[in-house]
Amino acid sequence: MAGEYGEIDSRAAFYRQLGEADNLVQNLLAQNPGDELMELIFEELLAMRRWSDAGRVPTDQERGSINIGLLAAREISQSHSDLGKLAQILFALNNYFEDWPTDEQAAHAPEASTFQLR
Repeated sequence: MAGEYGEIDSRAAFYRQLGEADNLVQNLLAQNPGDELMELIFEELLAMRRWSDAGRVPTDQERGSINIGLLAAREISQSHSDLGKLAQILFALNNYFEDWPTDEQAAHAPEASTFQLR
């Protein structure tokens, strides 16, 4: 699936992608301690987890405050390494978190010819 949520077609898939992004960012921070961009992305990933933990539905304000997709588009989307992979995950997470769709809506998200931040 390559819809507006990338590989995220359910809440479970959202948490898997969130975990993968978290792991990638932590690995990048271990390689480059003090990287301000990765620290900011890490903080936003933590906020997304905190605001959706234990079945909690993030508020509209919380959902609108996440900028990881924008950060990815500005800073890392053209990379072909782990950063490029991270950018694609961040786009999907950002779009999903902003919309907070049901599993049914996520599973039937429109296909995208190229995956991008809305």
